[in-house]
Amino acid sequence: MAKVGRVVTDPKVGAYCRITLDSGEKILVNHEGSGFKDGRVTIEVLKFMRFAADRIFTCHLDSLEGRAALTHLTRDARQGSVEATALGAFVEHVKSCTSVDEVKTSCAALMSIR
Repeated sequence: MAKVGRVVTDPKVGAYCRITLDSGEKILVNHEGSGFKDGRVTIEVLKFMRFAADRIFTCHLDSLEGRAALTHLTRDARQGSVEATALGAFVEHVKSCTSVDEVKTSCAALMSIR
């Protein structure tokens, strides 16, 4: 099972959470936005002692695909819980992935949901 770090909130840049996948790869799930369900969610692979990152996924929550994905991810979340937020929903979605390739595949499938 992946190691999920704590959620860090910064009023200037949004919120993020680091995850170490079973493969040992480290990813950063980041939510940039003023509210819990707007803005965008990105996932980056952390490299070289966390000083560099490659973006592997972006979801604009204001788009039709983004709203559909967020609605799908939060459908069973308890109102007011972390899982009901954009960041929490995406962390829950990818924390069961074992590798970066699996994260990419899972997120691509998520974005095809209508």
